[in-house]
Amino acid sequence: MVTKSHAIFHIPYDGCGTKSEVNNGTVDYSNTVRASTSDNFISRAKSPQLHFTCRMNQSMTVDIMHIFSESNSLETDETQYGRFNVKLSFYESPSFSSPVNTFPYFVDLNQDLYIQATLYSPDPNLMLFIDTCVTSPDSHDFTTVKYDLIKRGCVKDNTYTAYYSSNKKIVQFQFKAFQFFNGYSTVYLQCKMVVCKVYDYSSRCYQGCVTRNKRETTSDQENEILVGPVKLK
Repeated sequence: MVTKSHAIFHIPYDGCGTKSEVNNGTVDYSNTVRASTSDNFISRAKSPQLHFTCRMNQSMTVDIMHIFSESNSLETDETQYGRFNVKLSFYESPSFSSPVNTFPYFVDLNQDLYIQATLYSPDPNLMLFIDTCVTSPDSHDFTTVKYDLIKRGCVKDNTYTAYYSSNKKIVQFQFKAFQFFNGYSTVYLQCKMVVCKVYDYSSRCYQGCVTRNKRETTSDQENEILVGPVKLK
């Protein structure tokens, strides 16, 4: 769409000409817009070309706007950074039909807790993986007092159960409610999620449980998400 002052481009992630690739810890979406400078069959003037790249990381997305004027060169590159939109939610049952919207979430000791992580992206070639989930009584400190549910893809809690989802952008699991010692009645959950290409079998999403010594730098997107608190009744 062209207005008096702007040219607005709508470029879908999976649209015609859009290319996606994983580069140094980001998923890059790129496309090129070419403008015609003449309505005739031939032209001796250069046609402007705009190269757009949307570089996605972490858990939000941003829009791209580029202003092109006569003072610009005829070939222009524009790169914007964004975050993948990933949401982590408690649910009331294993059907995952009713999310918990009121916090603190009051539960009984040993009650089953159901969690779903969802990646919101129009790109059909992405998938979501849970690398690490850790709990703490302090939402600002997950190192001093903590308890691991999953660590680098390895299950650490014996009540943890993963659910199968045919949607690669959804991860579901459950564990039983517990309490920390020393009078703590509140539990926060922080999970590190990884976004990968669906058919990239060398990516972190297909490695499963790995040790610290085996894990190397990855080109996939890691996102830390906090949910809670959960309080015992």
